[in-house]
Amino acid sequence: MKRFLIVLVLLAVGCGNNPGSAKTSASAAATSPTASGSPLPFPSPAPGGPTPPAPMAVVCSSQIPAGHQLALVTLRGVQGIVVRDVTDLTHPVTRCGFSGGSNFRFVSSTHVSYTVTTGSLGSPGGLYLVDLTTSTTSLVRAWNSGGYASWVYAWSPDGQKLSYLSSDATGLKWHVLSAAGDKTLSALGTVGARGVDGDNDDAMVGFSADGQYVAVEETFTTQKNASSTTPPIQIVRLSDNKTVYSRADGTMGVWAANGARFYFRTTAGVQVWEPTGKVQTVSAGLQWIRPWPSSDGSHITFTSLNPQGNHLVGILDTNGGPVALASPEPRANPGFLTPTLIWYAGEQLCTTTTPCGFGGPAANGKTYVYDIAGVESGSVDIALFDSWPHVAGQS
Repeated sequence: MKRFLIVLVLLAVGCGNNPGSAKTSASAAATSPTASGSPLPFPSPAPGGPTPPAPMAVVCSSQIPAGHQLALVTLRGVQGIVVRDVTDLTHPVTRCGFSGGSNFRFVSSTHVSYTVTTGSLGSPGGLYLVDLTTSTTSLVRAWNSGGYASWVYAWSPDGQKLSYLSSDATGLKWHVLSAAGDKTLSALGTVGARGVDGDNDDAMVGFSADGQYVAVEETFTTQKNASSTTPPIQIVRLSDNKTVYSRADGTMGVWAANGARFYFRTTAGVQVWEPTGKVQTVSAGLQWIRPWPSSDGSHITFTSLNPQGNHLVGILDTNGGPVALASPEPRANPGFLTPTLIWYAGEQLCTTTTPCGFGGPAANGKTYVYDIAGVESGSVDIALFDSWPHVAGQS
């Protein structure tokens, strides 16, 4: 469920492995793995299809115990991305490491996916799946030309369905891949030449926590220089592929981590859709940015802009409590590490005499972990891409 823009994040360095060295198990060294057919219950890429870039090397030093809390992070001084066991945050353990790749996601506690491309926008790419128990890599899908937002994808809570955006010269399309095949849910239009506003532009796909619905939200085909009037927000019921909700405005969408509640931002504030068809405002005027739900479904963290142009981290209580401020100081890119711990990065202070200018405030090099009970602590680690579990009930 999380999202397409990488969020920088944390963890204590401890005894981290170097993911640049490659092996297929804790004891056997290897070079980059050979991709096999996908083990998931939907068709492997057809023979003769696009040839993807090679998968990345993975090294795992220990098995992941059942029920543990995990994070995909970058550690200070360590190349690549690692799977970090944060069940005991005072003694975190690096379980596995990757030598490259991007757009990492947990599929389950033992499976991770990522994308690889051969170059910049428009280049061929592939989505790979790694079994962390065996260090086996398989190809999920490949593409010849990846346009804007071609990196957007999400897994269903049970890992049996994949929602993704394809993007090429014909435009942006929304798909669901499952045992029933590859279903195109909507042709979203083409992405015109334009800049990107990180505080307002967004593209995401995601499944409801109960697995009954899938949503898309994107701002790139409905704005200036785009070719489509397709609604930027659409929600489809998976049992019959029927569109049950759409609207002509909105951005920064996210599913809560329990039930089927889809939150999104409009000019009126943050609103929520429920399967009954009810849509209501939950925080009038709030212009949240990059929302990230806690896995227990109780909170959503986000940033918003203050008058000086700095980001402040907020926390929305999904049970109706007031919005809380994590820190009065500039902070950015928050994400839930566990249901009660939020990681975020510090920003340089914008003032009337020292404005941040075009591009917004820069990071100040400091990082933090915030306990929602109200305690902020410094962190020496630098990047979080995803955490596990995603939703209530997963282990």
